[in-house]
Amino acid sequence: MLIGSVGAQQARAAQPSFLLGTSAAATAWFFALAFGARLLGPYFSRPYAWRLLDALVGLTMFTLAASLGMDALLAM
Repeated sequence: MLIGSVGAQQARAAQPSFLLGTSAAATAWFFALAFGARLLGPYFSRPYAWRLLDALVGLTMFTLAASLGMDALLAM
């Protein structure tokens, strides 16, 4: 839905290129996830690795939330 709304904002002549680019990026992303999962599988057999990953994801989410909150406060 997000890609469709951004794609609709592109000039008519740029839409095919946008479609090809987003398709290529999505394909590359899912192949990277698959190969990365295979390579990182042995590391994630330990609970510590999962805790570290969860902490990094939580820190990322907190940083994004703080950034959005600051933007909203400054826009007032």
